[in-house]
Parts: sequence; C-alpha cells; structure tokens
Amino acid sequence: MIKVLYIGWIGYNNLGDELMLDLFKQRLSQLEGQFKLEVVNNEERFLRNVSIEQYDLIVLGGGSIISGPQHLVQPYIIETLHKALTINKKVMIWCSGMDWIPKSYITHLESGRKLPLTQSTRLQSKLVDVFEESIWAGVRGPLTFSLLQQFGVEKNIQLSGDPGFLMKKKPPHLPKSENQEKIIGVNWGTAFNVIYGNNETIVEDHLANALNKFIEQGYSIHLFVMFSTDIEPSKRLYEKIKKKDRIVMDETLYNHEELISIIERFAFTINFKLHANYLSLAAHVPFIALGYRFKVFDFVKSVDLENYIVSTDAGDLADQLLITENSITRNQKEIIKKMRYYQSLYSKRINQSFEEMVHIK
Repeated sequence: MIKVLYIGWIGYNNLGDELMLDLFKQRLSQLEGQFKLEVVNNEERFLRNVSIEQYDLIVLGGGSIISGPQHLVQPYIIETLHKALTINKKVMIWCSGMDWIPKSYITHLESGRKLPLTQSTRLQSKLVDVFEESIWAGVRGPLTFSLLQQFGVEKNIQLSGDPGFLMKKKPPHLPKSENQEKIIGVNWGTAFNVIYGNNETIVEDHLANALNKFIEQGYSIHLFVMFSTDIEPSKRLYEKIKKKDRIVMDETLYNHEELISIIERFAFTINFKLHANYLSLAAHVPFIALGYRFKVFDFVKSVDLENYIVSTDAGDLADQLLITENSITRNQKEIIKKMRYYQSLYSKRINQSFEEMVHIK
C-alpha cells in the first residue's frame, strides 16, 4: 500500500480547488496498484500538524500554493517538501502555480528581464532541490515557469498546465441550434479587493454597464457562482441590470460536471474566478477572463489567448469587454480550435505524472 499525501487549499467548498482534488482522486483510482490517499489543507496551521514520515509520496497539488499573499515563494511549503526529501520520501509538484505577484512583474517576465527578488539564498537553494529531486514537477503556466527560473529552478520542471485541463464535457444529446437564445454566462464574485486595481466596486460597475449593453444587443445573461462568498456580490451585480427579464441569478453551487453542462449552452462567458475559465474551456465555449491577479494572466498565456483577458485595473473595462465580444464573434472557430489543442496537449502532460506514480516502490 502506497500512502499519498495531497496538499491543497481544500475544505472550504471552493469549486476550483475542490475540482482539482477530485480530478486527482479520479485519475489515481484508475492506476494499477494500491494507493491510499489522504489530504491536508496547505495552510501552515494545518500542515504543521501532519507527520510526513508516515507517507510514501507527498504531492503539492494544484492551486496557487507555491507562493503566498506575503511571499513570492512560501517558505513553510518549501521547508515541508524539502524535509520530506531529507527523510527519503518521494515528492511531486502536481500542476501547482503562483499568485499575488505584482502586475509590473508580468511584463518583466514576458521580456526576460530580471526581477528584484528578495528571497534568502537558503530558501532558493531548497526550492531548487525540491524541484530537481521531485519524481515529477509540473507548473500550471508560463509566467509561473519563468518566475521559478529566475529563482534558479532550471532542471526537472515542465509546463504542465492546470489540473482543470483534465475536465471533459459529456457528448451532447442534441446539436446546438443556430436559432437558440444567445446567452452570456457571467461568473462574478469577490477576492476581497485583493485584485489589480484594488477596487471591486468599480469593476462591478463597469461589468454592469457592459452587460446592460449586451442585453441591448440581444443577449441574455446567466450569473453563476463558484464559491459561497460570491453569491452576495453576484446579487449586487444582478440589481444593477436594468432588464430583469433578461437575466438569471443562479445561486446554486454546482459541481464541475454540472457547470460544464450548463456552460455549454452559452455563446461565451465572462469570468472573475480563475477556474470558471477552465470550465468554459472544457465546455469549448469562448471566454473573457477578468484579469484580477497574476494567475489569470498565467492561464491565458498558457493557452495563447491573451487577447481575451481584460485587466481589472483597466479604466475602460466596459469598452474592452464590448470590443472583446466582437473579437469572439469573429474568431469563434479559431478560439475553440485553440482551446481543444491546449486541452489535449496539457492533459497528456498531466497524465505523465500518474505514470510516474506507478513506479513508486
């Protein structure tokens, strides 16, 4: 029996983090051999109470858990993984990512310029060791990849994509009708103003203005949520829409399979939360990502759809949404083709991680 410990931001019923764990469980259950999986939240108050000595494999799971709100690289996460290596435990970095990175760093990373990194030499050395000695190490986006390279991680790291690429939609019962109602799926919520621009109220007002104009163009709106804390902000957005007969406020907290089947009906989506974009991609429905933090820019770059993100600090956010909708209408087939390509590419890469698990003794 191989004992596996999965580390992730779980236990809060946040659909994005829970679906990554579910996808890991599903794929692990398909492997030959006997695996016993246990899960721990990545927060220090939970992680420090785990005895890693009792596990054979420590998996740093999906999510923004390499970094933290106060650290580009979260020290206690790296210390935990490094300790596991020193006692001869296997370690895997499973499609993890980084977040809470200043927006100015994105252009530096894209151009290859050096960043003013302040982490200790000791922590950087342990970070490099953790990646180099992992049985498999994949990170979810090219910006995370480039940032880790600046920390000295050069070997045994690959761009794996997010676990969300493992999601698949079910075959349709009926083909889409050309005359069906045009619906925009909208995911709104809150990150408690920890966003680029630091003001969700302004973003919400811009979004409401754009949605009212989309309704004038003949669209209907379907608001959906990913997390319980997103319900109240979504209700507030609902109240800012003029024609209530053209908008649905859906408060149900669906699982990922249910949401994919709902999203399939939409012409496109506008998404605040990161994994709402992955759900849209899995449904093969174009999206406009609201770029509220580093991880969303990391995502669109990973699928070569950087023209379909609107930053939350944009002064003309409403206008940009309208312009981007026009681009989606003109380029829908090309967008979906690209989404299918990257979904296939990354799902194959992620599946390699499970092939490595089979060889654990």
